[in-house]
Amino acid sequence: MTGGYRFSHAIADGESISLIVAGREGGAETLAVSGDPAAVAHVADFAAAGETAAAPHTELAVRVRDEAELESALEELDPELLVLAGTLEEVLELLEDVPAGKLAIAELPAPTAEDISELARAGMDAVIVSGGELP
Repeated sequence: MTGGYRFSHAIADGESISLIVAGREGGAETLAVSGDPAAVAHVADFAAAGETAAAPHTELAVRVRDEAELESALEELDPELLVLAGTLEEVLELLEDVPAGKLAIAELPAPTAEDISELARAGMDAVIVSGGELP
């Protein structure tokens, strides 16, 4: 599969929670699915997402930090990919408001293996980890 929705498909096709690696590409923050470096998405904070265009064949993930941002992002942008940022408790609370059909990616300050297990049990699709390895 090339271009288009490769990132979303790589996450959705996984049998368990996907591990995502954050990086920078040409000054833009990027996410890549561990084990498939061609599956890339650009990430933008909600406040700037409306002005941010992903490169051709690259998906845009919108980062939200609270319920107000999540609600506004869903109404104004209707993104397929949502990065839920905060503490484990905050991210799990935000996950409850993510509609079916959207892919949710957790962004915690320093996720542990226990955090990742809890996120997987709660139905999170992916989690950003340093180097794509389980802590």
